[in-house]
Amino acid sequence: MTAQSTIQIAALTGGLNTASTRFRVRQYIQPLRSFGIEVTEYIPRWGESCGLPSPFKMASRIPALFQSRQADLIWLSRELVQGYATFERLVKRPRILDVDDAIWLRPPLGRLGQPWIARGMDAVIAGNDYLADYYSRYCRTIFVVPTGIDTQRFTPKPPDALTGELFVIGWTGLRSNYKYLRPIEPVLKRFLDRHPDSRLMLISNEPWKSDLISPDRIDFYFWNPTDESRLLHRMSVGLMPLPDDPWTRGKCSFKMLQYMACGLPAVVSPVGMNKQVLAKGPAALGPQTPDEWEEALETLYQNPSLCRSMGQTGRQIIEEFFSVEILTKRLAEIFQLVLGSTKQ
Repeated sequence: MTAQSTIQIAALTGGLNTASTRFRVRQYIQPLRSFGIEVTEYIPRWGESCGLPSPFKMASRIPALFQSRQADLIWLSRELVQGYATFERLVKRPRILDVDDAIWLRPPLGRLGQPWIARGMDAVIAGNDYLADYYSRYCRTIFVVPTGIDTQRFTPKPPDALTGELFVIGWTGLRSNYKYLRPIEPVLKRFLDRHPDSRLMLISNEPWKSDLISPDRIDFYFWNPTDESRLLHRMSVGLMPLPDDPWTRGKCSFKMLQYMACGLPAVVSPVGMNKQVLAKGPAALGPQTPDEWEEALETLYQNPSLCRSMGQTGRQIIEEFFSVEILTKRLAEIFQLVLGSTKQ
């Protein structure tokens, strides 16, 4: 494309290290340029993770409303202020809302704010079918785009890492999500007690204080974006336990996809989008009861060749369906379609 035909997009994101920003917007900025799409990101001074009151967060959004006026299209990463409807309808049109969680469940006003926001959008990009179904009630133009994996960053474990002496059960996520480990905590303890050569590895922003598992059986690493992929290589298997509820059904299987991209077998709850990923091939096990969780871990522990084959299958699934390369093309098509339809 020539410089004259370049599409200028303003991306209004939630913060420097917010996962939805990093994996649903920022990682596409560079590859979208090959499609003639230039994305300028506007990061609020006080993002989602900031502890300041909402009025301060709202005020930090005002400059972007004016700075983005020259763009051809606005790409909103979730709502502008978590749990509220604020300036979304003051943003220049056409505007697209990008959603990767059931954010209408967020307090205090998500249930009221999200329908209002969605009705003011020209399109919504949803991370899975569950989210798409909700937003289709309020916006006529819905696209489903899963959260993508950069296959150049998240790579399979080196061959020499597959023959380690320890069996490392791994989990990555925010400290607020340690609650999802609690239901399988007795399972993990029994497994670790039965196998002295096993470890539990956690990557998060704060250590986990387990009620049952001795701290000397847990390896904790502080999460940082630089070491994200390298740390996953220390795992033998990746975990994603979830209850089945309205919030978890909105999750986009990102932990599972990261494990698969790194050639790791995964053990995940068959909830929401996880079911769809499980159906794509034998890359993960989907236990539901505590006994099934214990059996799944034992099966992988006893079968290194199964771990390798599941890891290889998982990597193939990522490359075929969830890679940034594949999804960049999809996003480019969506932006061009929305922009073209609003000009008619």
